[in-house]
Amino acid sequence: MVKKSIIYPLPQEQDIAEIEGSFRVQLPNEHKEFLKHCNGCIVIDSTPLTIINKRCQIERFLGIIKNFSQHPYGVYDSGCCKTSLREQGRNFYDEDLIGSELIPIAKLAWGDYLCLNFHYDKDNPSVDFLDYEESYECDPATSKMADTFQAFLSMLSSENG
Repeated sequence: MVKKSIIYPLPQEQDIAEIEGSFRVQLPNEHKEFLKHCNGCIVIDSTPLTIINKRCQIERFLGIIKNFSQHPYGVYDSGCCKTSLREQGRNFYDEDLIGSELIPIAKLAWGDYLCLNFHYDKDNPSVDFLDYEESYECDPATSKMADTFQAFLSMLSSENG
C-alpha cells in the first residue's frame, strides 16, 4: 500500500456503521480495520491478482469519503460506486432484494470492480472480480478471487512484503 495515497479523514466506527446500514450488510472486521487505516489507498503491486485474471489491475481501493461530490477522489467512495452499480442492477442477483449483495471494494483499471460477495454467504463474503461489461441487470458476472477479505490481502502482501 502507498501510505501517501490514503484518503483522509479516515472513517470512524460511526461512518462504517452508516455505510453498513446503507448496504444492509455487516462488513467483515478485517475490511473495517482496513478502511480505518488504509481508506481509499493505492496498492504498490497487484500482479498476483493479474495472474488470476488479466483484467484485475487495481486502480485504487474504495473508501468512505465525506462530501464525496466535492472531493477530488470522490469517485472512489464505496457508497457512490455501489449506488452506480445498483442503478444499473449489476450488484445483486434478486431484483426484490433490499440492499446489496455485491459491495465494491476496489476500482479496477478497465471499469471493473473487486467486490465483497454476500450472495452465497451473508456472514463470510468472498472477494470476487465483477466483470462490468459482462454483467447485466440481476445477472452480475463474477469470479471468486479469494474466500475472505483477509485471504485477499494475503495475496497482495505476499508479493509486496
